Amino acid sequence: MTEGMPTRDHFPTTHATWLSDRVGVANDEVARHIMERYFEPLRAYVKGSSLRNFGDSADLVNDFFASRLDDPTYLERWLASGLPLRRWLLNGLLLHVRNRAIAESRRRARGDAGVGGDGARAHDLANARATNSAEPDALAALERAWAIGLVTEAHDRVRVGLIAEHRENWWECFRLHVLHGLPYADACPMAGVSVANGANIVRAVSKRLAAMLAELLSRDGVAEADIDAELELIQRLVQR
Repeated sequence: MTEGMPTRDHFPTTHATWLSDRVGVANDEVARHIMERYFEPLRAYVKGSSLRNFGDSADLVNDFFASRLDDPTYLERWLASGLPLRRWLLNGLLLHVRNRAIAESRRRARGDAGVGGDGARAHDLANARATNSAEPDALAALERAWAIGLVTEAHDRVRVGLIAEHRENWWECFRLHVLHGLPYADACPMAGVSVANGANIVRAVSKRLAAMLAELLSRDGVAEADIDAELELIQRLVQR
C-alpha cells in the first residue's frame, strides 16, 4: 500500500462487534448509524443507475430506509448473510424499488391512475426488470462514495486524537506531505517539525489511519479475515 495508507498492524479492534451486538437490542441506534453512513453511497448508486427513472434519489433512499430499518429482522438477516453491509443494503434497495414499480404497474392496470394505459404499464414493467441486478458503473459510484466517506471519518478521528495529544503538528506534517504532495523539505518547516523526523511522523500517522479504518470496517461487520482486502479496495477507490 502507499505511504498514506500502509498495511495495518494486526490486533483485535475495539469495535469488532459494535454493530452485530446492537442489532435486535438498540435498533434505533443502528438505524441512525446506517442512515448516516450509507445514505450518500446509496444515493450515488441511484443517481448513476436506471433507478433514477423511478424518482428523486434522496426520496428513494429515504423511503427504502423507512420501509426496511423499522423491521427488526432485516439486519438480523444481514448478519446471517455474510454480505458486506453496503451490498446487503443495495440488494434491499433494488428489491424495494422493483416492488414499488410492480405495485405501480398493477395500480395502472386496474385503472387507478386514470391515465397511461398499456404503454405506461409496459414501461413500468421494463423498468422493474432493470432493477433485478446491480449496474456496474452505478455500483462503482456507490463503492467510491462509501470509501470516501469512510476515509473522511477516519481522517477526522485521527486528527482529533492527535490534537487531544497536543500533536497537531503531526497531522499538519501528514496533511501537507501526503494529502497535498509537498516534499518533506517544505512540509516539515511549515508544520513545525524537523525534516529529519518527517518520515517517521508520516509513518506513525499513516499507521493510525489504517488502524482506524480497520476499526470502522469492523464496526460495520467486516470480518477480521476480510479487512486487509477491504483496505486495499478503499485505497484503489479513493485514488481514482
